[in-house]
Amino acid sequence: MSGGGAYEAAGVSIERGERAARMMRAAAERTHGPQVLPGSAGGFAGLYALSGYREPVLASTVDGVGTKVLVAREVGRYRSLGADVVNHCANDVLAAGARPLLFLDYLGTGRLEPEVAAEIVEGASEACASLGVALVGGETAEMPGLYAAGDFEVVGVCVGACERGEVVAGEGVRPGDAVIGLASSGLHTNGYTLARRVAERAGLSYSDTPEGLGRTLGELYLEPHRAYVREVLALREEVEVRGLAHITGGGIPGNLPRALGGLGAKVDPSAWEEPPVFGFIRRAGGVPEEEMRKVFNLGVGFCAVVPPEDAERAVSAVREAGCAAWRIGEVVEGAGVRFAS
Repeated sequence: MSGGGAYEAAGVSIERGERAARMMRAAAERTHGPQVLPGSAGGFAGLYALSGYREPVLASTVDGVGTKVLVAREVGRYRSLGADVVNHCANDVLAAGARPLLFLDYLGTGRLEPEVAAEIVEGASEACASLGVALVGGETAEMPGLYAAGDFEVVGVCVGACERGEVVAGEGVRPGDAVIGLASSGLHTNGYTLARRVAERAGLSYSDTPEGLGRTLGELYLEPHRAYVREVLALREEVEVRGLAHITGGGIPGNLPRALGGLGAKVDPSAWEEPPVFGFIRRAGGVPEEEMRKVFNLGVGFCAVVPPEDAERAVSAVREAGCAAWRIGEVVEGAGVRFAS
């Protein structure tokens, strides 16, 4: 048996890998500006020229979309996963005070399907282009035996930069500061193991439209993770921002304290509009409110901490940038998050 035939028989196709790479390369190159060095596409590393900074600080993060991939596989729609992973990682960089600049993706699978891989990368490319982020590289790994047939994982790495003096780490947060909540688009990329279990136990398929939701469960569950880059940049132009938090796994209780410099917060759940998908999960799954708050964002995908006198201007700045926002609470002495009853 020849080397290529033996590898194919073992479950790895060089031909499928090369075809996938060809299909994805054009999508990545569409995001390249002058900062991406010519010739780096297809090389061993993406090359990005960092310029215009006096004291540059790099911010980097890696994350994935978790079991949301199982919803996409069942629905047969993959493009939004690319946007999910880009926006999730960009928001994490943003929470450090940096602006996202470049992105790399990773797709691991038991059997590589070039069309699926290309659809995911097209979604990532579109998200990168909308944020001014360069998709400079990635990895597609076919690993039968590690992943079962049909299984795959989507992961991304984002790197951003800012001046040392622009880093936001919560040191300036004071009791009485206002907490501004920015609206999420839905589940984003967290809590899908529970969300899927609720649908399964309710006997629902992703083509069903539960009462009161107005869209199929598949459409709601695959709603892309929202990016907050434009909104937060606009906010920082308008007011002093003392803390930033991306509300991901752990919800508000698990993420907001990371932006408070050791202080706590009192949050009013009635201050914002909760997307209907969370009410469905709460009711259909009989999930207690305390657990809902620890698993899901419940409609607030990002938080900013600002001086109390700037709260109204902060909310207006975010809304003018195109995202619903509310004053949802205030910073208090002591650790943790307390919810108003």
